[in-house]
Amino acid sequence: MKRIDLLSFGITIFFLWAILFQVDFLEIFDLKIMDFFYKVRGKVDVEPSVVVVGIDEYSLSALEVDGDTWPWKRDVYGKLLEKVFADGAKVAAFDVSFTEAGDDESDSYFTSTLLMYGNVVLGTYLINDKSTYMSYDKRLRDVMEENTSYIDYAYRMDNFKALGLLNPFRVYKIRPVYEPFATSAYSASYEIGSLDADGIVRRIPLLVVEDWSRENAVSSGIFPHMDVITAALFSDVSPTDLVIDFSEKSVVLKDRSIPFDSSGYMHLWYYGRGNEVFKEVPFYDVMNGNFAPGTFRDKVVIVGYTATAKGLYDLRITPFSTEEAGVFVHANAVENLIRNDFIAPFTPFNNAIVLLVVMAIVVVLTRLKGTSVNTILLIIPIAFLVISYVMFLERMYIATFYPITAVLVVGITKTLGDFLRENAEKRKMKEYLYRYVPDKVAEILIGSGELKLGGETRDVVVLFSDIKGFTSRSEKLTPEEVVAFLNVYLTQMSEVIRYKYDGMIDKFIGDAIMAIFGAPVSYGNEIERALRCALDMRTALRELDERLGLDLDSGIGMHYGPAIIGNIGAPFRMDYTCIGDTVNTASRIEHLTREVDAEIIVSEEIVKRTEAFEFEYLGSYSVKGKSEELRLYKLVREKVT
Repeated sequence: MKRIDLLSFGITIFFLWAILFQVDFLEIFDLKIMDFFYKVRGKVDVEPSVVVVGIDEYSLSALEVDGDTWPWKRDVYGKLLEKVFADGAKVAAFDVSFTEAGDDESDSYFTSTLLMYGNVVLGTYLINDKSTYMSYDKRLRDVMEENTSYIDYAYRMDNFKALGLLNPFRVYKIRPVYEPFATSAYSASYEIGSLDADGIVRRIPLLVVEDWSRENAVSSGIFPHMDVITAALFSDVSPTDLVIDFSEKSVVLKDRSIPFDSSGYMHLWYYGRGNEVFKEVPFYDVMNGNFAPGTFRDKVVIVGYTATAKGLYDLRITPFSTEEAGVFVHANAVENLIRNDFIAPFTPFNNAIVLLVVMAIVVVLTRLKGTSVNTILLIIPIAFLVISYVMFLERMYIATFYPITAVLVVGITKTLGDFLRENAEKRKMKEYLYRYVPDKVAEILIGSGELKLGGETRDVVVLFSDIKGFTSRSEKLTPEEVVAFLNVYLTQMSEVIRYKYDGMIDKFIGDAIMAIFGAPVSYGNEIERALRCALDMRTALRELDERLGLDLDSGIGMHYGPAIIGNIGAPFRMDYTCIGDTVNTASRIEHLTREVDAEIIVSEEIVKRTEAFEFEYLGSYSVKGKSEELRLYKLVREKVT
């Protein structure tokens, strides 16, 4: 298989994994492409059915002058409702919580206006987990558990069994609105739910699953979002008649269906920056009737904090703004629900199919000859981006990052990288192999042709050798003396390993040596060669001691087993090396030569595979990384035949 095919296969598998498991750090790049499409498309001109009444700094300061500081008395909300409904508003929704009692007089006034106008939705917040809920004072919990008016608005359900296939927005408890208000108006959660991986709001949950209701068997526990109830009232659909179909993954709103994804979220179709799309009127002006007649006629009125409301932080990041007031996100969502405007993203499965088709085309192209192939490979991402944008304008979004990135990687690699990389890898391999393996082995490897990242699993003997106490001895020498000695010592040991026993020196680690027998070329007698090599290394060290007048001693550890062998690393640096548990075990065995009376220690895996040597059983030892003890032996000598 050609390397370009391997690259295509590898990147396809990687991106399939990223798509199907929705890996956050890669999904962010795809989400940014959607944001780019928004920027290219710009603001959409619509005649919105939603008007925002802003709790802004102006309204806060004006009411403060009037003697009402935040939080305001509830009568101001009643006065606001009187004004907007008198002007012809169809529905009013509050992105403000009313969970506690205020003073009796203002609460009574607000309650009476709620009863009078009917089509009012009060938002509330959520208690995400049971431990938080249980930390509340029991008296408050009792009050909340008796206040169950919101349960009346639970979805009617079709195909309930399909809920098990979804992963919806789940909380422990919806904090009920203050009971007099809850019995006089509709109420639901206003929370936006989980943000996308990059912290941007691109979707809202159409359903909230409340575990408390299910635990206490008071309801199905599946409730609509505040924006759904608001849009339903505007469409003359009673919130008690809302139907959710789990098989179709949609909410039925009168004569249309609103789809949601496997997490129960509707993907928003943003019209632009909130204050440029939706009319905003200050709360104080509305309460005092200071607005043009007809401003609210046949409109949804959403009341909430704006970006200027200091201390009342409810800012969100959207594709159009880094400081979008949450009330405008709700306005956009309600407008989407009313207009049947929403993005229908491809499912992960469909995105995976698209990626497979695109990469299949790429693989076919890479097998063709001709200079035009590379040009086509570089055109495909541009064409895909254009097609994806056209689909985006039609309210569909296909995961774009993965196909265009995969094609670009393959195309650029084929066009610019193959020749240079192959030659660079071969040069590096030659330099490496000729230093650390016998020449004939190096010729076999280089003559095999394809040098690539990765490798294979082979059974090998791994040998570790180390000078005992060298660190303390080297402290008494100058750096020049240390280097000079190491060069002499390592050269002597290398000649034994490489030229006498055809072993491969994997690496030098200071005075330590790691050698491999059985790779990259296997002769079938790896264990015998390795054992003879260890004995001769000890002999060579004694000769070196006599020549230099030293008294050095070494420890050698050996183990046999499977290891991953290959040209491993990054394109800019690769080593033909050996990794795996066998390597780690051999290293641990070598360290034991400092603790037991043995210069050469081998594992039972070696002993049971040869009868040509004498061994002395040392016992069972625990080594790091092994759950079971190792039976270890001292290599005594080669048997005389």
